[in-house]
Amino acid sequence: MPAKISIITPSFNQCSFIEQTIRSVLEQNYPNTEHIVIDGGSTDGTVEVLKKYPHLVWVSEKDKGQADALRKGFELVTGDIVGWVNSDDYYEQQVFGRVTEIFEDPETMWLVGNLSLVFDDGQIVPDRSPEITRQRLWQNPDIIRQQSTFFRKDFLLRAGGWNPEFHLIMDYDLWLRLASLAEPKRLDANLAYFRMHSEQKTSLDNYLEQGREIDRILKREGAPLRMRVAVRTKKRWIWLKGHIKAFCMDRGLISGKYRNRPVRLKSREMK
Repeated sequence: MPAKISIITPSFNQCSFIEQTIRSVLEQNYPNTEHIVIDGGSTDGTVEVLKKYPHLVWVSEKDKGQADALRKGFELVTGDIVGWVNSDDYYEQQVFGRVTEIFEDPETMWLVGNLSLVFDDGQIVPDRSPEITRQRLWQNPDIIRQQSTFFRKDFLLRAGGWNPEFHLIMDYDLWLRLASLAEPKRLDANLAYFRMHSEQKTSLDNYLEQGREIDRILKREGAPLRMRVAVRTKKRWIWLKGHIKAFCMDRGLISGKYRNRPVRLKSREMK
């Protein structure tokens, strides 16, 4: 029997999307998979969707946020390899077999692949993962594609799992702790799809709070002050650009079809 993959999906009121997430795991046709859904007490019909799939391991109850939900899910994991996909995202077809092949190397502790951005108008834009090092993570908190990341269960446990102290960037906090133990292997293939829509937690109004949480983590990590300032400035600039874009759309100066396109800022790695 091949290595068992456990997928954790935190969910809250994502009835419109979660069935595609579930089916993307189910239709991998990988012979040894478990899918754990931790729902935060949804009231939009999500629970009815979950009941349609008897293979799921799921609970629906109030939680303290996404990190708390992920920790609950991790307590239920019985697999050797762990993945995490949110309830509005989904996996590429037939990728679990490729993932487990990489983990046949006992030196592989965690793995990062590529993903594609999916917009409301149906356009799909590939997004390639760079090589990941701890230094690069200091410089750019957004370079890891969470939906395309997999871990050994015991390695994730050794790193301490998800910290519920962080609401918006619990993933970044985890990446740095993982990278302090081992650099990830990189699989240059599309593993998942990240849906861009107005309801997601990474919306514009959260950028400033993201910057504050990131600064706390970088300070803990001993990052240079200039690097901390640069990261917070980048988040503030994205926030400002987004508000300018919204202002222009409200006044008909640019098309509304760009409303959910990410506000991106090209950045150089600091020496």
